Amino acid sequence: MSSPFTERGVIEGFYGEPWTHEERLRLVAELGRLGMNRYVYAPKDDPYHRKRWRESYPEPEGARLAELVAASHAAGVELVYALHPGLDMVHTDDADHAALARKARELHALGIRRFALLFDDIDEGLPDARDRERYGEGVAGAGRAHGASCSRFEAEVLAPLGIGGRLLMVPTHYAGSDPTPYRDGLVETLAEGIGVFWTGDDIVVGEVTEDHVRRAIASFGGHPLVLWDNFPVNDFDRSRAFLGPLLGRAAGLARAGLAGIVANPMVEFEPSRFALHTVAAWAADPDAYEPSAAAEAALHAVAGADAEVLRPLVAAASSWPPSAPQHPALAAEVDAAFADGGRLGERLEAMLAELGALAGLEPSTPLRAALRPWADAAPATAHVVRAALGHVRGEVPADAVEAAWEAARTARYGLARDVARGAAERALGRALPDRVRPEGDPAAAAAAGD
Repeated sequence: MSSPFTERGVIEGFYGEPWTHEERLRLVAELGRLGMNRYVYAPKDDPYHRKRWRESYPEPEGARLAELVAASHAAGVELVYALHPGLDMVHTDDADHAALARKARELHALGIRRFALLFDDIDEGLPDARDRERYGEGVAGAGRAHGASCSRFEAEVLAPLGIGGRLLMVPTHYAGSDPTPYRDGLVETLAEGIGVFWTGDDIVVGEVTEDHVRRAIASFGGHPLVLWDNFPVNDFDRSRAFLGPLLGRAAGLARAGLAGIVANPMVEFEPSRFALHTVAAWAADPDAYEPSAAAEAALHAVAGADAEVLRPLVAAASSWPPSAPQHPALAAEVDAAFADGGRLGERLEAMLAELGALAGLEPSTPLRAALRPWADAAPATAHVVRAALGHVRGEVPADAVEAAWEAARTARYGLARDVARGAAERALGRALPDRVRPEGDPAAAAAAGD
């Protein structure tokens, strides 16, 4: 069965250190093997993509980009280059349009045949008085300006190059499923056929439904809609790793009109591959997708011989959305232990031992090296749980429980990695419900029963 989606792939669109050239080459090869067909190049911290969008790529960077385009083509993957002029483009300034055209022609000479224009994560409204005079005040004026610039780019640059008709864009109001004044302005000037990226009903979402898609398409005037899925991205919380399967995407999104999905991954390339394998499985056949089976296949495909070594860490970091418990099975065992007077059952003992054994994971492969910080953090969770249960049994003083938590908390706030934090918070809150905690300490919420 062929996929119901025209666009299936990855968008490198996170904030933080961009992936290396070698990682991108590996990515496009893997996307091809997985049946994915798009790689959208949009790293926020590539200066020539965003802050210095008018400037040409220096020779070394340009050569690498050309190599990446060729590798993508060989893998059956289309590289979509995203330019982000939204920070400071003056939409009524012919010089800025000329700069955009010049940059696109230079990229075309490197082999790029498809483009996107991005206007996300910028101030609402139009800062330049000339733009406001032509397009109007407020967010509606910004929408008109963005649509007009996209339409002009399509007509004056892409069509003469012979690659018209397939432009994509990211609006400033990229999240949410209902009309806004910005979207109303955008559709007034956005040429027919230009596709729109959309992140769902919010920026990072637990679910995407057919109703969300239908409403979003209507709010964008019927333009083709591609889901920019902020999964498994972690640039908003670098202490987290999201290693589990894609969850909460309804099977009927294509039938509701969605043209495709591109997943925005983590800053860490290697760990992102677990989730991306499951995105590929979902995009190939949403009706047949089974998250646990996809996760198991991804574990073996990505970790290989290390699958069993890494299984406990993957299980501890498989929740989605970010607000969900990181390790529901561990949390359930912790609750059962408290209900049993603090006694560790066999399963809980085994889980804590597995987390403790992750310390000192030998960084002998790129995946192991990337996961090492989380592996080293895992024993802290186990230590807090053990101390909290020991206190309930009368074997561990309250100060020792607090010390275990403080050590883990301080490390986490210092950008150490966070593994099954919810289980540790839960245990601490149950063991010491009356302790006063520092402002911002997550265990305070657990102690309060939140």
